[in-house]
Amino acid sequence: MRRYGVVFVLVLLSAAVWVSAASAIKGPQTFSLLEEGTPNSDQPLGDFTFDRPPVGGDRIAFTNALYRWKGTKKGARVGRDQVMITFITGFGADFSKKATALFSAQVFLPGGTIFAEGYGRLSPNGPSKYTFPILGGTGTYANVRGYVNVRDLRDDRTNIQFHLLP
Repeated sequence: MRRYGVVFVLVLLSAAVWVSAASAIKGPQTFSLLEEGTPNSDQPLGDFTFDRPPVGGDRIAFTNALYRWKGTKKGARVGRDQVMITFITGFGADFSKKATALFSAQVFLPGGTIFAEGYGRLSPNGPSKYTFPILGGTGTYANVRGYVNVRDLRDDRTNIQFHLLP
């Protein structure tokens, strides 16, 4: 009889873990935001001070404003993001090479946050495109998964397209 009690408790515990790991969104969601740099938000971390090209180990953090985006039309402000870039390799002394970096981003939206992180290659002389995995979130986006496409636009603006899965 005691063995059945132990099995029952194990089933309850596994169900509790499964329920707590479920996402708060009910189905796939896709939406696009426009990211605009906030003046003076780029902050070097550690001993990097923008006095030279970044090298492996240098870090930069910044905050951006997020707006609704319909392809060409900027909508209402809906949140912000905080991004940290950790350089794995640098651009070279004369900005002639592509750099590799780890991007970590927390996106603050009404109802919760989304966290994405991944590696990307930065071009010293042109726009970049990235796809990063979404590793989770909070609130409305608790335990969400999926990916985010990030594409540089002109004028210090970036299109961020979220593909969320429960």
